[in-house]
Amino acid sequence: MPQDKPIYDERVKEILKKLAKGITREQLAEEFDHKNWKTLDIYMRRRNFKWDSRDQTYVPNVSKTESHNPATDSSKAGQVVALLSKEGADVKSIAKRLGFKDHLELAQYMTGRGYEWESEQCTYVIKVGKVLDNSKSNQEPVKPTEHPIQTPSDSKTDPILLGNRFLPLLELLEKHKDRLLDLVIPGSEKGKLPRYVVPGIAKTKTVQMMNPLEQLVVDFSREKNISQREIFEVALIEFFRNYGYEYEIETMLGER
Repeated sequence: MPQDKPIYDERVKEILKKLAKGITREQLAEEFDHKNWKTLDIYMRRRNFKWDSRDQTYVPNVSKTESHNPATDSSKAGQVVALLSKEGADVKSIAKRLGFKDHLELAQYMTGRGYEWESEQCTYVIKVGKVLDNSKSNQEPVKPTEHPIQTPSDSKTDPILLGNRFLPLLELLEKHKDRLLDLVIPGSEKGKLPRYVVPGIAKTKTVQMMNPLEQLVVDFSREKNISQREIFEVALIEFFRNYGYEYEIETMLGER
């Protein structure tokens, strides 16, 4: 296992900062006059960093024991924790430094990444274990052999507790209202394909795939009269929404 500590020189700090803002390795390589992203990768490896494909950034190349320490996490959430650990840290200043509109947007981002605010330590800590419903967090856990006695204040009869219990479900239904209407209103178009206007500059991305899947893309494009680029945009947006990047997608599309 690597023993050397990561070297945070000025270029490394700038690379990590810009990766956190969504700039790609290819763009950074061009900006810093590297031949391509591979030479940028070599530069970072020589300073004891490795590429994290999940968070799309470089992280310190340390042992597993060390890598679980939030202080060595170079993801955007890890940078928030690291900056808060410094003496005199101000969460509002940190929010602006990392590209958030304000500290409230930062808090929303950290919550979505599985962190919660620890008031005594004045920082964010990663949640451990199962996240409990807020309406039940103060209740004693029921042992498997016990049968709790229902009272008039039980959530099945108490309208306040009942509302709290189904609030997350109602929020989910509201969020996907348009899709639900397409399914339940007679005459609506079944399986209507969503369309998105993605900001930015168009770039070429070459991706290899098995020929049966490639043929499906061609057939669907022809049958539905939609370009292959739009197919991949919709597919990627829906993928990121469902697998942990909902916040980033909504920010990119201006939905926040």
